Amino acid sequence: MEQKVIKEEAIKFCSTLPKLFSDDFDRKILWERIGNGIISSIKKCGGDYEEFVNLILEFIKADPGKVAACEELEYFLDSMNLKPDEWKEAFLKMMERKYNIILVYSRQLWNSKKAVK
Repeated sequence: MEQKVIKEEAIKFCSTLPKLFSDDFDRKILWERIGNGIISSIKKCGGDYEEFVNLILEFIKADPGKVAACEELEYFLDSMNLKPDEWKEAFLKMMERKYNIILVYSRQLWNSKKAVK
Protein backbone atom coordinates (compact mmCIF):
# COMPACT_ATOMS: atom_id res chain seq x y z
CA MET A 1 0.00 0.00 0.00
CA GLU A 2 2.69 2.50 0.98
CA GLN A 3 4.55 1.99 -2.33
CA LYS A 4 1.35 2.85 -4.19
CA VAL A 5 0.97 6.09 -2.21
CA ILE A 6 4.60 7.01 -2.83
CA LYS A 7 4.18 6.34 -6.56
CA GLU A 8 1.04 8.51 -6.63
CA GLU A 9 2.93 11.36 -4.93
CA ALA A 10 5.75 11.03 -7.45
CA ILE A 11 3.23 11.18 -10.31
CA LYS A 12 1.52 14.25 -8.86
CA PHE A 13 4.86 15.98 -8.35
CA CYS A 14 6.02 15.29 -11.89
CA SER A 15 2.67 16.38 -13.32
CA THR A 16 3.31 19.88 -11.89
CA LEU A 17 6.62 20.26 -13.72
CA PRO A 18 5.18 21.09 -17.17
CA LYS A 19 3.56 24.16 -15.62
CA LEU A 20 7.02 25.30 -14.53
CA PHE A 21 8.89 24.21 -17.68
CA SER A 22 10.89 27.06 -19.23
CA ASP A 23 9.71 28.76 -22.40
CA ASP A 24 13.38 28.68 -23.46
CA PHE A 25 12.89 25.03 -24.41
CA ASP A 26 10.83 23.56 -27.22
CA ARG A 27 7.70 22.00 -25.70
CA LYS A 28 8.32 18.93 -27.88
CA ILE A 29 11.13 17.92 -25.51
CA LEU A 30 9.15 18.60 -22.32
CA TRP A 31 8.86 15.01 -21.07
CA GLU A 32 12.32 14.05 -22.31
CA ARG A 33 13.79 17.01 -20.42
CA ILE A 34 11.81 16.18 -17.27
CA GLY A 35 12.95 12.54 -17.44
CA ASN A 36 16.58 13.57 -17.88
CA GLY A 37 16.12 16.01 -15.02
CA ILE A 38 14.93 13.22 -12.74
CA ILE A 39 17.98 11.10 -13.55
CA SER A 40 20.43 13.97 -13.16
CA SER A 41 18.84 15.34 -9.99
CA ILE A 42 18.68 11.95 -8.27
CA LYS A 43 22.40 11.43 -8.90
CA LYS A 44 23.31 14.85 -7.51
CA CYS A 45 20.91 15.31 -4.57
CA GLY A 46 22.68 13.08 -2.05
CA GLY A 47 19.39 11.71 -0.75
CA ASP A 48 18.00 15.16 0.09
CA TYR A 49 14.51 15.50 -1.40
CA GLU A 50 14.56 19.32 -1.22
CA GLU A 51 17.82 19.34 -3.15
CA PHE A 52 16.24 16.93 -5.65
CA VAL A 53 13.32 19.30 -6.18
CA ASN A 54 15.64 22.30 -6.48
CA LEU A 55 17.89 20.53 -8.99
CA ILE A 56 15.05 19.36 -11.21
CA LEU A 57 13.56 22.86 -11.21
CA GLU A 58 16.94 24.20 -12.28
CA PHE A 59 17.20 21.49 -14.95
CA ILE A 60 13.92 22.56 -16.54
CA LYS A 61 14.88 26.23 -16.03
CA ALA A 62 11.78 26.94 -13.99
CA ASP A 63 11.06 30.64 -13.52
CA PRO A 64 11.51 31.54 -9.83
CA GLY A 65 8.31 33.61 -9.85
CA LYS A 66 6.28 30.70 -11.19
CA VAL A 67 7.91 28.36 -8.69
CA ALA A 68 7.09 30.66 -5.76
CA ALA A 69 3.48 30.99 -6.91
CA CYS A 70 2.89 27.30 -7.67
CA GLU A 71 0.33 26.08 -5.14
CA GLU A 72 0.73 22.44 -6.21
CA LEU A 73 4.46 22.59 -5.52
CA GLU A 74 3.86 24.34 -2.20
CA TYR A 75 1.39 21.61 -1.19
CA PHE A 76 3.89 18.90 -2.19
CA LEU A 77 6.70 20.47 -0.17
CA ASP A 78 4.46 21.02 2.86
CA SER A 79 3.27 17.40 2.76
CA MET A 80 6.84 16.10 2.38
CA ASN A 81 7.92 18.08 5.44
CA LEU A 82 5.36 16.13 7.49
CA LYS A 83 6.63 12.74 6.36
CA PRO A 84 9.33 10.71 8.12
CA ASP A 85 12.81 10.46 6.61
CA GLU A 86 12.19 6.84 5.56
CA TRP A 87 9.25 7.97 3.43
CA LYS A 88 11.34 10.67 1.77
CA GLU A 89 14.07 8.12 1.04
CA ALA A 90 11.48 5.76 -0.44
CA PHE A 91 10.15 8.60 -2.60
CA LEU A 92 13.61 9.27 -4.05
CA LYS A 93 14.18 5.55 -4.63
CA MET A 94 10.83 5.33 -6.42
CA MET A 95 11.77 8.28 -8.60
CA GLU A 96 15.09 6.65 -9.44
CA ARG A 97 13.83 3.14 -10.15
CA LYS A 98 10.53 3.86 -11.87
CA TYR A 99 10.98 7.26 -13.50
CA ASN A 100 9.84 6.05 -16.93
CA ILE A 101 6.60 4.63 -15.54
CA ILE A 102 6.11 7.76 -13.44
CA LEU A 103 6.54 9.90 -16.55
CA VAL A 104 3.84 7.96 -18.41
CA TYR A 105 1.31 8.49 -15.64
CA SER A 106 2.45 12.08 -15.01
CA ARG A 107 1.89 12.96 -18.65
CA GLN A 108 -1.54 11.33 -18.50
CA LEU A 109 -2.41 13.34 -15.36
CA TRP A 110 -1.05 16.56 -16.89
CA ASN A 111 -3.13 16.02 -20.02
CA SER A 112 -6.25 15.46 -17.94
CA LYS A 113 -5.58 18.70 -16.03
CA LYS A 114 -5.20 20.60 -19.32
CA ALA A 115 -8.44 19.15 -20.65
CA VAL A 116 -10.39 20.49 -17.65
CA LYS A 117 -9.11 24.06 -18.10
